[in-house]
Amino acid sequence: MKHPMTKAAALALVIAPVLGAGVVSGATASAATPSHVTEVMKILTTGKLAGSGEQPKITNSAWTVHKGQTVTVKIISYDDGAAPLMGKYMKYTSVMGTLNGKEVAGGKTVSNVSDINVSHTFTITGLGFNMPIPVAPTGKSIVVTASFIAKKTGTFTWNCFAPCGTGTVGMNGAMKTTGWMTGKVKVS
Repeated sequence: MKHPMTKAAALALVIAPVLGAGVVSGATASAATPSHVTEVMKILTTGKLAGSGEQPKITNSAWTVHKGQTVTVKIISYDDGAAPLMGKYMKYTSVMGTLNGKEVAGGKTVSNVSDINVSHTFTITGLGFNMPIPVAPTGKSIVVTASFIAKKTGTFTWNCFAPCGTGTVGMNGAMKTTGWMTGKVKVS
């Protein structure tokens, strides 16, 4: 099912470290002081994917953090279209892998988002991290934040598991295309 959209929408993902002082983007850390990075990603729903039409699109779909860093993910969503989770994806209605098992969505601390109110997810399965992103109020935005500690090194795929792509169940097109609704997180 195609992700219904009533207007052009965007999510801005801000990956902001919480430990220490200073912000460094694209720099190499010294052995004594891990670098702290801020990465900004936008999910635009007006992107045109060849053969799939209008699809959610991400800019800056790959970013790097350091093992042991506490990372706060801040998502500003203007997406007022729902993409309800079904079947094996229902588990992604729950917040997972955060410091306290919760996220702050629209100023309220929550541990899950109802399946019919999910617009996207930001999920790094290899790190056990999941943020369900609720539908934004029409014409407004919703801010969602959660923090996690990068506990192991490697390159991990992140995905949106809300069916906001193409195909009979909405899991094709943008959902399977790097830089659209999937990307990489490197923990060094």
